[in-house]
Amino acid sequence: MRKGKAFLLALALSGVLVGCGGEKTPEVSSVSIGKDGTITHQIVGGFEQNYYEMDGLKALAADRVAEYCEDNGEGSVTLSSVEEKDGKVLLQLTYATDEDYSGFNNRELFVGTLDEAGKHGYSLEGVAFISAEGEPMELGFMEERDKKQIVIIATKPSEELVVNTYGKVLYINQSATSDLDVSFYGKKGAHVVYPAKENANESVLSYIVFE
Repeated sequence: MRKGKAFLLALALSGVLVGCGGEKTPEVSSVSIGKDGTITHQIVGGFEQNYYEMDGLKALAADRVAEYCEDNGEGSVTLSSVEEKDGKVLLQLTYATDEDYSGFNNRELFVGTLDEAGKHGYSLEGVAFISAEGEPMELGFMEERDKKQIVIIATKPSEELVVNTYGKVLYINQSATSDLDVSFYGKKGAHVVYPAKENANESVLSYIVFE
């Protein structure tokens, strides 16, 4: 039943999910990393009026959050807002941890130090990084590694996302094996675009190093 409601919520917010802050209607999906470990997820989706009215969507989202919190602890996910603007639905969720984001969305997300990433099974030695100046960088040559944090996040085909961090983004990954495009987005963000691919449904990871 829980998985079924998660599917219905995704159906109601059909199309490419997008979202970020600002007075204008958001253009790009955002996941913001808080210094305290919380994750803020802002979404905008095309609303399938044939399936749900706004009140029904709000109830569906609130029910999904309540079910997750029942299994994982009060406050693990908070539904901050659901509103309609310019023909789109804006939905904001806050997660207590990166693990709660992963569990709620069935989507991989890790936030921590480079050493912690290795202990969690991520092989960073094979990741090709690039600086904001366009200079290539390998993990073994990064200075003061103990002061650096990394965001590892999955996106699926046809998705677009902005990842906001609480510190300056130093390096992002280059991808030579997929159509994934990762670029710098201001001083504290990265823009991830994964175009739709025929018969493709597997997620691809992006790697963002910041301090």
